[in-house]
Amino acid sequence: MSNYKYFTQEGNKFHLKTSMSTAVVRSVVCLAIGATLYFIIPAEKKIGIWAALLFLIFALINLLKTTKKLTIDPNAKTVIHKNHALSGEVIYHFDNFDNFYVLSSRYLFITLDSTAFFIFDQNGNEKRVPIVVGLFSKQPAQNAINEVTEIMGIEAN
Repeated sequence: MSNYKYFTQEGNKFHLKTSMSTAVVRSVVCLAIGATLYFIIPAEKKIGIWAALLFLIFALINLLKTTKKLTIDPNAKTVIHKNHALSGEVIYHFDNFDNFYVLSSRYLFITLDSTAFFIFDQNGNEKRVPIVVGLFSKQPAQNAINEVTEIMGIEAN
């Protein structure tokens, strides 16, 4: 039994760990920015209220993303994905697995974030299933892909 950084094992299933503390910090920062904008911009200018509402929505989205569930079952050869509490579960089969993909956002030679994805081919349609998001480096995404490769029993090319 291996010890994984991004996944916990329950029997034969592997569940993606959620980062509740990171989401709470991001939500608090969004709420602080929203409150600051609300109190700094004069009340007669409605933009302060709209900006505060926008950052309130960002905070709620951050908390909603903590309900993401990703389960890999090597015995049943399935990946079960639920993006957040408001979406339904989708089951993908290892047979439909195509490859992994890492999407990086860069600005002025600085990597801002990177996201690791599964790529599944379902009935000719490409489905991207996010695994993890890493900030300021591609390494967390690559490490997560390495763990998933080991869990799924895929040979690295």
